Amino acid sequence: MSSTSILTNYIRDSVPCMFVKYGDGEHFAANFYNGGNCDGTPYTRNLGEKVIESFIYNSQQKNTMVGVKSWDYCAPKSFFESVLPSGSAPVNWVDYHTVIIDNDTPIQQQSSEKLELYKAIKESTRRKIYIANPKMYKSKEIFNIDHHIEVHPSNWFDNEFETVFNSIKEKIENDTNTMILCSAGMGAKYLVTALHKLYPNAIYIDIGSAFDTICTGIRTRTCYSSYEELSNYLKPIIPESN
Repeated sequence: MSSTSILTNYIRDSVPCMFVKYGDGEHFAANFYNGGNCDGTPYTRNLGEKVIESFIYNSQQKNTMVGVKSWDYCAPKSFFESVLPSGSAPVNWVDYHTVIIDNDTPIQQQSSEKLELYKAIKESTRRKIYIANPKMYKSKEIFNIDHHIEVHPSNWFDNEFETVFNSIKEKIENDTNTMILCSAGMGAKYLVTALHKLYPNAIYIDIGSAFDTICTGIRTRTCYSSYEELSNYLKPIIPESN
């Protein structure tokens, strides 16, 4: 069974779980590179240390799936495995695009797996808190989001972490009835860590940029399908007013 289907089943059965992605940006941040990622987030010392800390914690939790793939210029999997303490459990590595509808295969030829995942998120009776930049406001209608916690699109982590963290805590009434969705870049990995330590019974999904195109009409990654293609594929869950 694919990681997409496993995550879908967790959501439908309301099983506490976690999906987080560690890619080239996280790899460079954790290696304290200069510069920043494609979203304009700088690789600060604080971010790099927290990315490492988040991996050590997140990868060892029950029902955690860790998305990864290797690029020509870096190999996140081997690096992150090297930072784990001796005796750690094997990492449950899964497809980096578990929640992303890409165009590796023409969308018309893709299975309904991603549609079923998005449908499960939309129909979940858990209260959904979505951490994302202000442009993602349409997510509330499309995915039945209860609370949209807005963050800066590129540099919230070093400047606003405590404010964002506290805003989320204020919205959590019962973690057994909570789903946390994050489109908040590299800092989202540690945000999930900090929240999970307090609320282990929630569902955590590192959405990343997966909702960008359908919520904003803007194709933020070249590997994504067009807005028109996505709208047609996701038609069963898109409100007519969208």
